[in-house]
Amino acid sequence: MADETRQLAEFTANFKYEHIPSQVRQWALDVLVDQIGCEIGCSDLPWTRQVRDTYRRSGGAPEATVVRYGDKLPVASAAFINSTFGQAFEYDDLNPLVRGHPGAKLVPSLLAIAERDHLSGRDFLTALVAAYEVRGHIGWALSPEMMTRGGPHFGTTCGPFGVAAGVAKLLGMDAVGICNALGIAGTFSGGLMQYDHGGGSVKRIFCAVAASSGIQAAQLAQAGITGPEGILEGARGLLKIYSTQFRTDRLVADLGVKWMLEHVAFKPYCVVGIIASAIDGLRNIMTANKLKADDIESIVVGYPSSHYQHAAISAPHDLLGLQFSTSYSLALTVLKGSNTPRDYTLAALADEDLKAFASRVSVVEDTELGKLYEGKLPGRVKLRTRSGKNLEELVIDAKGSPGAPLSSAELDEKFRAQVTDVLGAARSAELVQVLRNIDTLDDVAKLMPTLVA
Repeated sequence: MADETRQLAEFTANFKYEHIPSQVRQWALDVLVDQIGCEIGCSDLPWTRQVRDTYRRSGGAPEATVVRYGDKLPVASAAFINSTFGQAFEYDDLNPLVRGHPGAKLVPSLLAIAERDHLSGRDFLTALVAAYEVRGHIGWALSPEMMTRGGPHFGTTCGPFGVAAGVAKLLGMDAVGICNALGIAGTFSGGLMQYDHGGGSVKRIFCAVAASSGIQAAQLAQAGITGPEGILEGARGLLKIYSTQFRTDRLVADLGVKWMLEHVAFKPYCVVGIIASAIDGLRNIMTANKLKADDIESIVVGYPSSHYQHAAISAPHDLLGLQFSTSYSLALTVLKGSNTPRDYTLAALADEDLKAFASRVSVVEDTELGKLYEGKLPGRVKLRTRSGKNLEELVIDAKGSPGAPLSSAELDEKFRAQVTDVLGAARSAELVQVLRNIDTLDDVAKLMPTLVA
């Protein structure tokens, strides 16, 4: 044990804006733009309204803004709501190397603190990069075995630590204080993943749980509460409790030299991330062979051992299940031609044609993929035509992944597609530019009214 928790705290405390390479800055801005687009665009779903109504009723000090609606609530409540918005419909960023959805927990929590305390955009961006690296290294140290064994969820397990580190930095805490914040964050770490078998809208708040609990951990540390040393690497710490194949060295390996942000992925499809490889593979086969729905007899999709059960719901009963169902997602690909938020509806769930086609799709474990492509989300599609032809496509880097990235321009277009209906075309275009230049903003509080309809 080399006191890795303290090393992460020292890295966070000493990290400066000048330490951010230009490409890393670009990735961080991509995360910001994509997350704010998801927050605004997905803010009027049934479960997001339920969450907002719950926290509005609780009230409290008017410290931070709820996007789109303009409610002013305590920072933890505003972050919880905005984080729910951002992860509300499986359209936000992910990271195949470190697992989970870092942007949906880091951006809302850090913006809430920066707004309340009138901090600069440069302060916010610096904390975002530092927090992403802390969160990333913790997830990397647990990967992939924790996913293979079915959880707990990387977002609710690792997320509170990343948020606590970033918030503590914004609060001006030194390495000792940040180390205490990390120690306290361990109290909030967990989260069961039965949703990917049993559905339920509670998965929509997983990032929100990490966002609000990380804020609480940092604020408690600021107040003088102390946490245990070695919360990550210790005998009863995170790694040893949640994994049997952890890599302690990854907690600090190449910290500040090789960047976890390099592995960020952005979603072109409104599904759990692993399904993107199956969608791309099926599209490639159909295009190359000029196939139509009636030409297809069966499809078998192979995923790595760590993921194949994560997208294998065959008979979804709610929208969450629909987005975690490879069979229904491929049915949408074939019969509707797209996998956007507009395609994942209750009408699609009840569509008998989609149900019939989905019955032709099965999901299997492909152990070879996990061994060959750690840190990626590959998928192997095997299609049999009604004429008896067997076709196969292996997709290692799906569209939007680090190996086949969406450009910043494409992410800006995705942002506008989600936000224009709420804010209008002119305001949406202006807002993209403001977000892209947030490090020139002297007070984040000036940004928040522009996120309100």
